[in-house]
Amino acid sequence: MKIIDRIIEFIKYKNMSMRAFDISIKVGNGYTSKQSKSGASIGSDVLERIIDTYPDLNPLWLITGNGDMTIPIRKSDEPLPDYGETIDEILENKIKRIVQEQLKEFSDKLESFPTLDQISKEIQKNLRGE
Repeated sequence: MKIIDRIIEFIKYKNMSMRAFDISIKVGNGYTSKQSKSGASIGSDVLERIIDTYPDLNPLWLITGNGDMTIPIRKSDEPLPDYGETIDEILENKIKRIVQEQLKEFSDKLESFPTLDQISKEIQKNLRGE
């Protein structure tokens, strides 16, 4: 499912017309309909306007299809939920895991190569005719 398909699903969920949606996100008449019919991509500027206009729309769901379509709107006096890790921490941990996996893979490949000492001994054997 493409982003435009999820936008259409959200419009139906909101019980809106495409025209009303287009007006709300300040795009030209028929924009959403045209994008839907052609299966075209949605520009990042339009995505930003959609997310700004509809704070209950889950951006992760809109872009990837993962998670719930909507998210509860937080009141300004409510504290932010604590998810345990920040996005930076999650990314840093993911990068560390990838680097460690690549280092292990590289190390395993290096072990399969003969050492300089082994090569030297093999050359000496060949020179002696062994």
